[in-house]
Amino acid sequence: MHRWLAAALIAIFAAGAAAAQEAPALSEAQFRKLDGFLDSIGAREEFPPPTAQNLGLTDDANLALPVVIVKTDNHQVYFARSQFNHNDYVVWLRAKDNAASYMFSTHPDLKLIRALYLKENEFPQPMDTAASQVQALYRDALIALGKDVDKSKPH
Repeated sequence: MHRWLAAALIAIFAAGAAAAQEAPALSEAQFRKLDGFLDSIGAREEFPPPTAQNLGLTDDANLALPVVIVKTDNHQVYFARSQFNHNDYVVWLRAKDNAASYMFSTHPDLKLIRALYLKENEFPQPMDTAASQVQALYRDALIALGKDVDKSKPH
């Protein structure tokens, strides 16, 4: 009986550890390649104020956010590096109907820091980064970036 219980507990812990070690949505190699694209083919853009403040990248609500940005082939996901701090990144996911979008701030570790919901002609709405829907949107955006990077030719 004790052996069976011990075996069951080991199986449960092993399953939990396997889930915790799930492959990241964007590998380190894909991230490095994507970051390299920012340097080689990235376009300079500027997000209007208070985007930088809403994403937690500055305390100043009046600052625009200058970035270098690349996008997926289908123009649904954008990946940008802040010009304020090169360790700050923004992932911008456009909704399929183009009437709304989501912005996520992160660092090179790709852990989600802040999330915003942007609806046309409305103020940006902060989102709960721990919410499963927000995590799923962010993960989907990273997966789309990874797929595009994998299809791309080296520069």
